[in-house]
Order: sequence, then structure tokens, then C-alpha cells
Amino acid sequence: MHRTAIPLLTACLLAPLAWATPPLPEWRESDGYLIGVVVQYQGQTYRALQSHTAQKGANWNPASTPALWQLHHGPVQRCAPWQAGYSYALGDQIRFEGDYYRARQAHTAHPGTEWQPPRVPALWQPIQQCEPVTPIPGNTDTINGIKVPPDPGSAGRKTLAGIDADQDGVRDDVQRFLAQEVGKHPARFKYAMEMARITQQKVLTANGNDRDLAKSLATQWGMALDCFYGTYKDSTEDYEWRLQFSKKSTALNYNTPERMESYVKYGELLSGRVISSPLKMQCD
Repeated sequence: MHRTAIPLLTACLLAPLAWATPPLPEWRESDGYLIGVVVQYQGQTYRALQSHTAQKGANWNPASTPALWQLHHGPVQRCAPWQAGYSYALGDQIRFEGDYYRARQAHTAHPGTEWQPPRVPALWQPIQQCEPVTPIPGNTDTINGIKVPPDPGSAGRKTLAGIDADQDGVRDDVQRFLAQEVGKHPARFKYAMEMARITQQKVLTANGNDRDLAKSLATQWGMALDCFYGTYKDSTEDYEWRLQFSKKSTALNYNTPERMESYVKYGELLSGRVISSPLKMQCD
């Protein structure tokens, strides 16, 4: 009995290890999903292409909304969403409403020109998926173990969009700041980068007078912020540091007269709008 009890006890102690990795969550209506979250739906695996709330009654399930969800067969290569106001170089890769494109020629997508990728095949070539961006050797720095583009200096303040050398949707100066401030905590860095991507979209789209887009970006930013705060054990942990981080981040994002003007314009677009957060968040 003694010899039999030992392996049985060992098996009982080890059994939970087989279940240590939780299953992927099932997609649910009304939940909030941060970009990159992976879910199950009707036996398939999907990855969120953008942060959003699955509005009740909207039928935004993964199989029906390719702009929000991508069928996931392996690692997904991220690429920045197309934005009016950006200056694109030959070969730049972007995503637009669930599809992917490569720039056929260098150009600036001037606001108001309606130069969205599907409308201008002379400028954009459809591709199946974004390819990984390979940094130029020697043209990156490392901050807290994170490879970041070089400091753009004053050149990064010459345009509204600034400089985004690695095409990840975040200005290089902002990315360097975040790597320095929260780079030692991978989850916080990831969520801070998502907030920065959404903030950049706010800056670049504020002059378009699209109030629905402004509200959508506000909701997405709030979701990323909730996930960022979720990395702390409670609401008071590092409170003073977080307060200063927020102030410095805001000052950096809107550090030119043009960007500040865009910030004010974006606030005007939200005037009178009700911004609500989902009851349940999936933070990846």
C-alpha cells in the first residue's frame, strides 16, 4: 500500500501542471478586445486587428468582420494602419480595412484627397500579408533591452506625423520615451505602445471632422489604458509615478503647435459624445 500510494500522490500533484495553460477565450458579444488578442470562434482561432468593443446586436463576430479579425494560422505580422497625412516611402506596407498594401511609389496622403489604398492602385499594390520590417544594421539603439529607432531629433518635429522609421504606428521619439519609462515591464510597454498608436491616429485624423472615428479612437484608447492599469496590483501602486508618466507622455505627444492644435480639435469632436467602456476586457 505504501509503495502504491507514493506514485498516486505524485500523479495527483503533477496533474494540475497539464492544465496550467488556460484555453483561448471564446469570442463573446459585448466584450472589449485589445489589438492582438486571440480568441476562439466556431472552432477557429482569430486575432484582433484593432482594438474594439463587440457591440451588442452589431453581429461583429470574427467570421463576419475581416476588418476587425484575422483568421490566425501562426504568427501575425503587424503593420501600421493607413493614415491620411502620412508621407509614405516606396515599399512601405500598411493595412486598411482588413487588407494589406505595399506602396508603389513615394507620396504623401494629403488629407481630403481620398487617397485610400483601394481608390488609388497607382499608389498601392494589394499584398497578402505584411512582411516583417528588417531594421538597417547599426541604425537602431537598445533601451532596456528593446531595439528602438535612432533619436529623430528636431527632424521629428517638422511635420504633424513626425518620424516613424520602423513603421509601427508610433513616432520614434515617443517609442524611445516609452522604452525608457516602462521598457522593463513587457506588458506595460505593450499597452503603452498601443495607447501611443491610437494617440497618433487621433493627431492625424482630428482635422477630418469624423466624430464617429474620434469616438471610436477614444474607446480604443480607454481600453488600452485599462489594460495598462491592469498590470498594477491596485489603483494606488506607484500612483505618483503614473501621474508624472501621464503628464510627460501627453506633453511629448503634443509637443508642437500643430500637434496641440490637433489635440484641441480632437477634443471638440468628442464634445457631447458619450464614451463607454466594455463591461469585460480581453487584454491579451
